[in-house]
Amino acid sequence: MKTTGRLLVAWVIGCLAVSAARGEEDSKAEAQRKALEAFAGTWEIVAVQPEGSAKEARRLVFRKDGTYAALDGEGKELWAGTFNLDPAAAPKIWDHRSNEAAQKGGDALGIYELSGDDLKVCCVVGAWKDGKWSGKPRPTEIALSKADVVLELRRVKPGK
Repeated sequence: MKTTGRLLVAWVIGCLAVSAARGEEDSKAEAQRKALEAFAGTWEIVAVQPEGSAKEARRLVFRKDGTYAALDGEGKELWAGTFNLDPAAAPKIWDHRSNEAAQKGGDALGIYELSGDDLKVCCVVGAWKDGKWSGKPRPTEIALSKADVVLELRRVKPGK
């Protein structure tokens, strides 16, 4: 009887642990969904450091499916790619890669700050080689001294 009781207690503890892990995964997935929802939309580039690093891009369009496009002043797509967010990290993570860079193993590790219709992003550019990052480390603050590029963006209201 003692053995059966111990097994029952162990089984209950195991079930609770699995349930807690599922709850944590669900919570992360919900945070990810909300972050994508907040990020999605068209953003005008209002400042870029160093100057010229955004090339002809004037707007960035982020989609809920984790894809993005850079547009020129006429709305023509200049390049496109994918991005990932981790809103639970501190600072929040924004990694992205253009489709062209992804073919070569290139990537950009970044961070972001989102406040209403204002978005600041900061990233370093590099590549993955044999599972190791080659490039500056991910920025820890939004500052050009820690990054290759810093962008300030403002959400474009629908219809504009």
